[in-house]
Amino acid sequence: MVALKTFRHSGPSFADLVPYAGLVDNGVILLKDGSLMAGWYFAGPDSESSTDAERNEISRQINTILARLGSGWMIQVEAVRVPTSDYPDEADCHFPDPVTRAIDFERRLHFQRESGHFESRHALILTWRPPEPRRSGLARYVYSDPASRSASYAVTTLDAFRASIREIEQYLGNVVSIQRMATREVDERGGFRVARYDELLQFVRFCITGENHPLRLPDIPMYLDWLVTAELQHGLTPLVENRFLGAVAIDGLPAESWPGILNALDLMPLTYRWSSRFVFLDEQEARQKLERTRKKWQQKVRPFFDQLFQTQSRSVDQDAMTMVAETEDAIAEASSQLVAYGYYTPVIVLFDEAQARLQEKCEAIRRLIQAEGFGARIETLNATDAFLGSLPGVSYANIREPLINTRNLADLMPLNSVWSGSPVAPCPFYPPGSPPLVQVASGSTPFRLNLHVDDVGHTLVFGPTGSGKSTLLALIAAQFRRYAGARVFAFDKGRSMLPLTLGLGGDHYEIGGDATGGGEG
Repeated sequence: MVALKTFRHSGPSFADLVPYAGLVDNGVILLKDGSLMAGWYFAGPDSESSTDAERNEISRQINTILARLGSGWMIQVEAVRVPTSDYPDEADCHFPDPVTRAIDFERRLHFQRESGHFESRHALILTWRPPEPRRSGLARYVYSDPASRSASYAVTTLDAFRASIREIEQYLGNVVSIQRMATREVDERGGFRVARYDELLQFVRFCITGENHPLRLPDIPMYLDWLVTAELQHGLTPLVENRFLGAVAIDGLPAESWPGILNALDLMPLTYRWSSRFVFLDEQEARQKLERTRKKWQQKVRPFFDQLFQTQSRSVDQDAMTMVAETEDAIAEASSQLVAYGYYTPVIVLFDEAQARLQEKCEAIRRLIQAEGFGARIETLNATDAFLGSLPGVSYANIREPLINTRNLADLMPLNSVWSGSPVAPCPFYPPGSPPLVQVASGSTPFRLNLHVDDVGHTLVFGPTGSGKSTLLALIAAQFRRYAGARVFAFDKGRSMLPLTLGLGGDHYEIGGDATGGGEG
C-alpha cells in the first residue's frame, strides 16, 4: 500500500491566486468572483509633438468618459516598455550601388552602437463586477417583453457588459487609436483543424511572466488560471519563472497634476510594465468616505481639551482647517458627478535574471519618479502583493486607501508616448514586409520614417537656412533606393542633389541653363 498523502498537497498554488476562470465571449474573460473583463490596445498622440492645449483637451475628454463609471467598475492602464526591432537587415535592402550601400552601412553601425532601443506599448483593461442576483432581480419586472423577463442572470449580465464596453470603446475611439483584444481562429493542417487564440489571455500571460507569445485555447475555454500559471517563489525579491521580480510603488502624489506628468518614464532605456489601476466608487459611496475623512480633520481643528470642556481658545490647527476645506471641495465635486472618485494604485513591475542588475533598474526608476515630485519605494515585504495587484482583473490585492478623482487620473495615466513609426513600410506598392524608409535614434526610442501611407506621400520639410533641409532630402533619396527597382526623380534648386546624383551615376539636367554649359553629369 502506497502512502499517497505524501503526494497530495493541499496548499494554494499560483493558479489559486489569479482570478481567471473562462472565456465566455469573443475577448471577454469571466473571473472567479463573477466579474467580466475585456481589453484593448491603444496608442495616444505623440508626446514630443503634442501641444499643451492638445494634452489638456485629451485629459478632459478622458475624464468625461471615466466619470460615467461607478461602483463595480475597474480600469487598468498598462504601459509596457519593450525592446524594439533592430536596424533593417542587409538582406531586406536592395541598394544597387556602392555609395548608397555605404551610407546605409554607416547608419547601421551608428544605430547599433547605441546601448539599446525600446518603445512603449499601451493596453487598457476594463473589469466589471455585476450586482448580485438578489439585488438585480427587480429589474426583470421593469421590462414588458417576454424575452427580457425570461433571460437568465448570466445572459443579462453578459449583454449589459457588451453594451457598456461598446459604448466606452466608441467614446475612446474619438480620443485615441484603439484596437480590441479579440479571439482569433487559425486554420491548421490544411484547414482540417481550427486553433483558437485569445489576445487578452496572451496579454495576461505576458503580465505574469514577461513573455509574449500566442496562447492556444482549449476546446472548452475554462480553467484559464492553469493556462496562465507560472512558477512563483515568494520572498523579499520574488522569482517568477526563475527570473527575479521587482516592484516599484508610487505612493506619494504631488499637490497638483497636469497631463503627462510622468512622461519621463517613457524615455527609460529598460524593460518594465507600468500598471495604473483605478477602482471606481459610486457618487454616494465616495461622499460617505470623503465625509469620514472630513470629520477626522474637523476633530483636529480645535485642541482636545477645548472640545472636552467646551471652551474657546485661540489655538487652531490651520493645516487641519485647510484639509477640511479641501475635503469639502472634493465632496462638492463628487456630488456634481463631473468627476468620479476611486482607489488609485500605480506600480512598476520589472524582471531580470540577475538580482543585482534588477536592483539597479529599480533604483533608477525610483530616482526618476522622485525627481518628478512623487514618492516612490521599492517593494520588499509587499512585493508579491504588489505584483498580484498589478495583474489584469485583480481588484482586491494591494489597495491604496487615499481617494483621487478621474480628473487627476487622466493626468496620471500614460496616455501619451513617443511615436516610433511603423516597422514596415505602409505602402501597398512596395513589396510586402518592406523595411521603413529611414530609421534613426536620438535616445532610447527609435523613429522610423515612412513618407508613403497607402498611395499618399505628401511631405513638407521646413526650417531655418542652413539647418540641413537639403541634406535630409538627399538622405531620403539615397535611402529610398533600398527598395528593389526604386527610381528617383527630383527637381533641385541650388544643385544640392548634384553630388549624390554624380556619386550614384545618375543624370543631372540644368533646366533653362546655358546650352554651352553642358548641364549633364
